[in-house]
Amino acid sequence: MNDGAADAGASSDLTVEDAKPAGTAKRTLMLIMLTLIYSLNYLDRQIVLILQEPIKHEFVLKDWQLGLLTGGSISLFYTAMGIPLARWIDSGIHRVRMIGAITVLWSILTAVGGVTRNYWQLFFARVGVGMAESGFAPAAHSLLSDLYPADKRPSAMGVFATGIPIGIMLGLMAGGFIAQHYNWRMALLIVGLPGVMIGLLFVILAREPKRGAAESGGATLETDSLSFREAVAALWRTSAYVQVILASAAASFAQMGITAWLPSYLIRVHGMSLSEVGLGMGVLMGASGLVGTAFGGWLAMRLGRRGMDAMLWAPIIGLTLSIPLFVMAFMAESGASTLWLLAMPMLLVAFWTAPSIAVTQSLAPVATRATASAVYIVTCNIIGVALGPIFAGIMSDVFHGMTGDPARGLQLSLMCLAVIMLWSVVHWIIAARRLRKDRIAV
Repeated sequence: MNDGAADAGASSDLTVEDAKPAGTAKRTLMLIMLTLIYSLNYLDRQIVLILQEPIKHEFVLKDWQLGLLTGGSISLFYTAMGIPLARWIDSGIHRVRMIGAITVLWSILTAVGGVTRNYWQLFFARVGVGMAESGFAPAAHSLLSDLYPADKRPSAMGVFATGIPIGIMLGLMAGGFIAQHYNWRMALLIVGLPGVMIGLLFVILAREPKRGAAESGGATLETDSLSFREAVAALWRTSAYVQVILASAAASFAQMGITAWLPSYLIRVHGMSLSEVGLGMGVLMGASGLVGTAFGGWLAMRLGRRGMDAMLWAPIIGLTLSIPLFVMAFMAESGASTLWLLAMPMLLVAFWTAPSIAVTQSLAPVATRATASAVYIVTCNIIGVALGPIFAGIMSDVFHGMTGDPARGLQLSLMCLAVIMLWSVVHWIIAARRLRKDRIAV
């Protein structure tokens, strides 16, 4: 992909008509395909959650090692590669071709995990998956921001973000079923295959839009005007952007810690089988995540008519209400009751996803959107995806030592993570106040 300059020139020759912000069939097709790829992204990333108990027993692992496998392995190089790839995207690389190529790559690496023979081989295979996936979200966010104007961006990002619960649902259901009837290796081999075909299909059907075409007043693009330091400095000076990043990272920390350990919790505490957990969690997270993410995007768009600051009341309300409901669910006496009681907090906690993406993209200059997305994603991955599951595993071991009961230890760990949602709420409130202050000043 060393022809980035040529690709940038080619994409700049596109007319505004090719990417006009009206609701055309072309941009709808691209939104659907990007959402499908995002679901594969999360399917390949999260399938290890349902497979971690058989992996633990085969490789004789501690809980902190499982936390590192489910969180740190993906996030390690996902974080390291996110910023450089984002700068490449902002410099004018052909985003459609890039997305197609990395989709094929991470799908192959997912399948490679199924033929590993020890913990560290599997760990580094997962590192490769994270490395390949690191360029997708910044490129996708940049593409969608060039296809949808600011007032329609929250709902578009809400649709796009439904790829997360869809992917998690498919990963849990397929992973649990295949592992139950065959083994965890076969699960990784099978789920890795569809991405190869989808990645190639995206390159054939999608079109590269003109950068900045969806901005009112015909925003111009000056990709060479800002160095990386200047781009980050410009974003850092936008205090509301920084607060949204911190709020998203804190929410991700608690949410990913709970999600990563919920399968083990249901197996250890309530004695459920892999297939039961896979089906139950798949339906739970798929339905709750889909409704919560889509409704959160719609609600943010409706509230946003009063100003961007009002948009943030969607995550503030959702996360606050989820805390006592999570604690109540983890006090249930059966696996079925736990899953039923988790439906509402899982729905509410999804409210933050769409507005966080929409606000960070709207606050960022056109020439730094991929960088803004990468900073957002890298922060969420370092604090949330990497540290959340590890923190939960460490706390589980600590409480295990205190109580002498591994099941009770994990239960208390998950309750702690639910309370940590308050950390995120504080940053959302600060961000809303900063945005309101800026709006009033204007």
